[in-house]
Amino acid sequence: MATVEFRQASRIYDPARPPAVSRISLDITDGEFLVLVGPSGCGKSTTLRMLAGLEPIDEGQILIDGKDVTETRARDRDVAMVFQSYALYPNMTARQNMSFALENMKTDKAVIQERVEFATKMLQLEDLIDKKPSAMSGGQRQRVAMGRAIVRHPKVFLMDEPLSNLDAKLRVSTRAQIAALQRELGTTTVYVTHDQTEAMTLGDRVCVLNSGIIQQVDAPTTLYNNPGNTFVATFIGSPAMSLLDGVTVKEGRAVMGEGHRVDLGMTPEQAAKVKGDKVILGVRPENWEIISVNHEPAAEQTVVPLEVEIVEHLGSEQYAYCNPMMTPDSPVSVRGNRVTVRGGKQPIEQGDILYVRPIVGESVFFDPETEINLNYL
Repeated sequence: MATVEFRQASRIYDPARPPAVSRISLDITDGEFLVLVGPSGCGKSTTLRMLAGLEPIDEGQILIDGKDVTETRARDRDVAMVFQSYALYPNMTARQNMSFALENMKTDKAVIQERVEFATKMLQLEDLIDKKPSAMSGGQRQRVAMGRAIVRHPKVFLMDEPLSNLDAKLRVSTRAQIAALQRELGTTTVYVTHDQTEAMTLGDRVCVLNSGIIQQVDAPTTLYNNPGNTFVATFIGSPAMSLLDGVTVKEGRAVMGEGHRVDLGMTPEQAAKVKGDKVILGVRPENWEIISVNHEPAAEQTVVPLEVEIVEHLGSEQYAYCNPMMTPDSPVSVRGNRVTVRGGKQPIEQGDILYVRPIVGESVFFDPETEINLNYL
């Protein structure tokens, strides 16, 4: 086990273009499970490969257990990597795949056997140990690839989208297995995924990247409930948070509706950070209160009328994807022209009109210029 530290580390492929990874600083504690997440091309896999020694570091440093490994070869960094493509030797059995690296390191045969047996039992590979990859399913191959990493007893596990080739059901079960495995071994793990659900369920902390720049590093619940900026707000969470631009701040209160009757629950500390008279309002789907469906209530109750475009039924809950019905002179506009509302027990159908307002105290407020959460300013 080990700590990992990035110090202003950059990867620059083309000096004429922005860096793939731009001066990131990140501390990973001993035994932590850290997930790197972000959209395609954000630099998460490049960051992992920099740590593995598969990509050079153009600026800054990387330290493992306090030792600068910036110029250290990949094979000398004592890290083990699990790839998206499994990368198993097709002509070798599971046992041979797992022991191959140890044999190359001239490890004692008794030690190799002990480590392979340990990994085999942990990953429930007893029935597959003498089979070749061609006789295994995708999930079984992934477990063998994980076993190959485990037997090395590395300081750090690196996992680059290891579940992306599996079907949805197998992804869920294998995800749980990876989480249990990391807890049992206690090895520092850096995990890359584009799936924010994976990130939220696996990570002790999650690092959100965009365009090679760290946006926020925090516990999953903090990212969801108190995102650092509008990018994190809309990237983390499924369905995404709705953003409303042009919400009025009057006399230290964020207000909406006719005559500014509805107080949105901005705190005095947040209000003190507002420079002008507008903020961006962020509302999660579950934080919209449905006042009525298809029956316009009294004016003081209504904030946003919505026309239901699509209803997503998920068994125990339903989500309505709606188009806002703002008046032309409304100061408020909805980003992306889409609001998502989690429905209650009342059936909602396409074409319905929902009359909703944010639940007081459950919204997030962002500065309209920097788009940073007011709580972090």
